Amino acid sequence: MNAAIAYADALTARFAGKINRADHAAVVKTMRDALGNRLPAAQASRLRSILDEKVEAQYGIRAKSLPDAESLLDKLERFAEWAEKEMEI
Repeated sequence: MNAAIAYADALTARFAGKINRADHAAVVKTMRDALGNRLPAAQASRLRSILDEKVEAQYGIRAKSLPDAESLLDKLERFAEWAEKEMEI
């Protein structure tokens, strides 16, 4: 989950010269401001979902199942692949 935030920070730093400091809930807005239409709705949604899982993992009381963990890993991998391609441009 922290890797997704790091990818988001790398993208916003590259395209807008800024990063999101502490409010992880604002990461998607910061990315939208920095990337505009380059941020696909699917990636924005994926990042929101990852960030929601981060909050639950840090502050929640419920253990995650293996399928939950595999789903999160898939989201993270897809977001990372997209972010790395964007960094090449």
